[in-house]
Amino acid sequence: MIEILVICSVTLSIFLATYFVQKKYPVALLNPLLLSVVIIIGLLSWFEMSYQDYMQGAQYINYLLEPAVVMLGFPLYKQRYLLRVQWPKILAICCCASFTAITLIVLLAHVLGIESWLIVSMVTMNITTAIAMSTAVELGGNASMAAVMVLVAGVSGSIVGLAWLRLIGLVELTNSKGRVELKHSHQQHSLGMAIGSVSHALGTSSIAKSFPVAAAYASSALILCAIITAIIAPIYVPFLLGMIGI
Repeated sequence: MIEILVICSVTLSIFLATYFVQKKYPVALLNPLLLSVVIIIGLLSWFEMSYQDYMQGAQYINYLLEPAVVMLGFPLYKQRYLLRVQWPKILAICCCASFTAITLIVLLAHVLGIESWLIVSMVTMNITTAIAMSTAVELGGNASMAAVMVLVAGVSGSIVGLAWLRLIGLVELTNSKGRVELKHSHQQHSLGMAIGSVSHALGTSSIAKSFPVAAAYASSALILCAIITAIIAPIYVPFLLGMIGI
């Protein structure tokens, strides 16, 4: 019990410390989750503690993952009237996003010479962890590697997602009374669908405070993309692998 309390306390303290660091220095690379992961990995290596031993103490924090994802449904609820009339478009976008993500991951991984078991562990990286892990196992991949890929997608989307969308001209930002806002209201839709389709809960949480309407669209996208990917991946991924001769 003491070990559990110590590990949970240290883990939460590290996250809170990195959260306040980013709050004081709002730089994308100072993402609290990314910094926490780096620090914890460093501590585990320093004290020569295995990941399994660490998770025995941190498992209770891990249980909070699912409620945290559910909480992202709140902005979805607040914007339900706005979303209701756009469901056909949202569904179509999520279908395109899921097929595109799977196709690009498989083709790029094949070009880079990545082994098939790792490819099928990567194809679900744009959806939530629990569904990604189970889908990857069903395809013959590795659940742990799938979880790592999901983390990579979420953290990278949180850090560079908004900057990338600005670079390609999909969104424009303005400063109004010390607050960062989107130049056009319709860009909330584009931002939310793009982030939610690719960077799931982590990306959605990164825009929820500044762009609540976008967060509602992102919540819709992450839920639909997870469902669509879980349905099509067991059929579409083997088809793609067969087409490229794997």
